[in-house]
Amino acid sequence: MVDNDLWEVRKLLDTVPGSQAEARAARGVLVYYGGCSDNRIAIGNLAWRERAEIAYAALQNRLGKGAVDTASPPPRARWALLSTDGNQRLVAVRQFGDCVVDLAPAKALRLIQSPAGSRDEAATIDALRPSLDDCLAPRQNFTVKRGDLRLILAEPLYHMLSK
Repeated sequence: MVDNDLWEVRKLLDTVPGSQAEARAARGVLVYYGGCSDNRIAIGNLAWRERAEIAYAALQNRLGKGAVDTASPPPRARWALLSTDGNQRLVAVRQFGDCVVDLAPAKALRLIQSPAGSRDEAATIDALRPSLDDCLAPRQNFTVKRGDLRLILAEPLYHMLSK
């Protein structure tokens, strides 16, 4: 989708999750979704995973264009704190990703850039563990697969690097 219409993808990722603006922008990218996702069909509103996969692809596209500066990232819009979808669990997941990227942008980016299943990925997750723990509410448990952690961090990183 990013290769076919980056402008539509950017327009989607500039919306608040669950908003009417997201639903309108989603129509522009859903045209490509089936052909780019093993012919899966996406209709209606985007699910969290679909939006996260689109953000991950947009982030990879951005990273493919050269070096990025995580030492002095631009101010972020705190997109994760906004939501109209009413799903508090998903809001918490977005807040978690935003928090991790805020605390450890270089390590979060290193995770995205590491090959899946590699020693570098495992080492990066270990290095991120203090930030992961700091972003959880007291006495809250959160189990996430490595691939899902990448998706959780993708949109906050995309927003941080795209401003």
